[in-house]
Amino acid sequence: MDAYEDLQQATLHDIPRSECLQLLGVARVGRIVFADDEGPVALPVNFRMDGESVLFRVSPASEMCLRLNEAKVSFQVDRLDDFHQTGWSVLVRGTSSYVESEDLPVLRSTRPLPWARGFRPVYVRVQPTQISGRRLVDD
Repeated sequence: MDAYEDLQQATLHDIPRSECLQLLGVARVGRIVFADDEGPVALPVNFRMDGESVLFRVSPASEMCLRLNEAKVSFQVDRLDDFHQTGWSVLVRGTSSYVESEDLPVLRSTRPLPWARGFRPVYVRVQPTQISGRRLVDD
């Protein structure tokens, strides 16, 4: 038996939907997963929650923007601790669509603000059909 096999392994537990929403509410960066001509791609975006939906901004000239209107997508957020080999992950599956200005949150402070420079006026919403999560804990 090698040293790797001697390590105490953590246990996976499902995270209830209500806790998944809490974790999504405090996170600010996640990955949007969509398909382009080459297949699935995952790209980081900063986001905010609007109720149970994910809201983020993109450039109208981006490949991502071209692929996200009425598309089946996934959105994932996680926090991992490499040293302790623990962490959690939340997955949102649903449909993405462009958001009209009248459908944005009233308070600008609750809207996502891109971290990277650039023109990103197009808001995209991921309306979930499924929200699930898993936590890896050291029992």
